[in-house]
Amino acid sequence: MKLVTFEIPTPLGPLRRLGALIDGDQDGRVVDLTLAYALYLREETDETQPDGLAQLRTPPDMIGWLRGGHKSKEAAEHALVHVYGKGPTYERGPNGEQVVHTRSAIRLLSPLPRPTTFRDFSIYEDHGSLRDGNELAVRRYKPENWYKWPPYYKGSPESIYGPEDPIPYPYYTKKLDLEPELGIVVGRAGRNMSEDEALAAIAGYTIVVDCSSRDGQKRDTLGPAKSKDFATMVGPCLVTPDEIDVDDLAVRVVVDGEVWFEGNTSLPRSVLAHQLVAYASDNETLQPGELLGTGTIGTGCSIDLHKWVQVGQTVSIEFEGIGRMQHTIVAGEHVVDYVGSGIGRLLTPKAAEPVRS
Repeated sequence: MKLVTFEIPTPLGPLRRLGALIDGDQDGRVVDLTLAYALYLREETDETQPDGLAQLRTPPDMIGWLRGGHKSKEAAEHALVHVYGKGPTYERGPNGEQVVHTRSAIRLLSPLPRPTTFRDFSIYEDHGSLRDGNELAVRRYKPENWYKWPPYYKGSPESIYGPEDPIPYPYYTKKLDLEPELGIVVGRAGRNMSEDEALAAIAGYTIVVDCSSRDGQKRDTLGPAKSKDFATMVGPCLVTPDEIDVDDLAVRVVVDGEVWFEGNTSLPRSVLAHQLVAYASDNETLQPGELLGTGTIGTGCSIDLHKWVQVGQTVSIEFEGIGRMQHTIVAGEHVVDYVGSGIGRLLTPKAAEPVRS
């Protein structure tokens, strides 16, 4: 299944719903899973409270659905089979419910509009290692620790954007970098998981575009902060593990029609996707709805390619089997100037190391 979170206009304002792509890709139709499951229960079972059970088994938000575990997955499968059985022209239920939406009538959001947490790792060996962004360049080897312990930072769940939202270019950077990553979504709670348990805990995969202010990372001395937390793009859908082979997905980055990068998730990496889940669970309890990023696939971002996006450009990032993220770069807001000018009150000692951008 390819699950989405989408928004529909109503007289009371936009309404978020849980859906599934039924035409194979994000440009096709979307079925409202909550309504579709209620119709299935009403028309094919003797359930006396179909609407209430549908709200329980296929709630209209992704994290609620994930918490339902295998029962929610089974409900979604029943709903989709029921819709397919109605035929390609089926759109509304018996009471006029809009069960199937055309793509033009909805807005796709991040499948996880607010993840429980967001951990972003860096597991691809080529990223940041090739001076000229190609295999013939002189390699800069990563630190010894990188080969044993996958590094990560914790990003802001409040700064998640969807697959078609504009990307803000912060006023305080001159080097905006967009990193194409595989996103891993946790579907069940677990702590100190074995690798097999971690693999079973993965609900699905998505695309993460980690937006980075490269010239701000020397300012963020305790790890990524303002250089990362302004935006993370996630989408277009959550693909269940049975649909794709995450160890062999083609990846493509296109800017204004020019191909900047073509690669594959199979490029050299220190650990596999499910091992990141196991690692994160060591002495921590993971919850449904947690999002993990793998870090840049190969040399797929500006710091490796030595090409930088600018305001007004359109960026398309595609992952085979998952879909396409397409974003326009827009000028970010500039209301205050705390990050640009600094807010420290103490005088800088003469012996202090100068700030380098």
